[in-house]
Amino acid sequence: MDKFNFGRFSTQIITGIKTVDTQSHKPTHASAFLVWYSKPTSDVKSVVELGSGTGIVAFSLAKLYNVDVVGVELQEELYKLSLEGRSLNNLDERVQFVNADVRNIKDFFKSESFDMVVCNLPFHVGKESVDKIRRISRNSNPALINSFVEAAAYLLRNRGTFAFVTSPKILIPLMDALSKEKLIVQRMCFFHGTIDKNAKLVALRGKKNGGYEVTVDPPQWGESAW
Repeated sequence: MDKFNFGRFSTQIITGIKTVDTQSHKPTHASAFLVWYSKPTSDVKSVVELGSGTGIVAFSLAKLYNVDVVGVELQEELYKLSLEGRSLNNLDERVQFVNADVRNIKDFFKSESFDMVVCNLPFHVGKESVDKIRRISRNSNPALINSFVEAAAYLLRNRGTFAFVTSPKILIPLMDALSKEKLIVQRMCFFHGTIDKNAKLVALRGKKNGGYEVTVDPPQWGESAW
């Protein structure tokens, strides 16, 4: 289990990172929460992000923690915008992007080729948005959850670290899928809009073939910095 204190969460963690966004796809609390909870240990040199969007998480990890990052993004429009953002952040040497579906991840990468996998998992269920980018980026179903988890397990080296952010609404099926792939949750943290409200987000962190002791970190809360 990773033994360090994450400190107090703030959306300011991604302040200063430049992205080229669309009206329906911009940095969110979940983006910042994932960056915060993905703080790498010293043995992490290479990171892959599944569903990288326009690159906010990938850019932040590379700049804050001095790691090499590969982002995998299905939507071509977002992929192209992430390439523009990479240049704006002067990260051409540290960050790469691949326009690919996580369901076809084996066509693009060798197994166990990364030290860490991170993912802001799509978590909206029910009525779908009419906006295509928003719909693909945000809507989830059991098959999609399994596809992301299977891709993470394939890419992550043995004893490597994973970090996922999602909604508490799909926490149980996500943890079940992770367990089936031997991705063992060892830490979790809940994010609340305000301290007296139900949690909006949950962050999970653990290791491939890791131990089964779980730490629940102190709850975090706060409003958007944007």
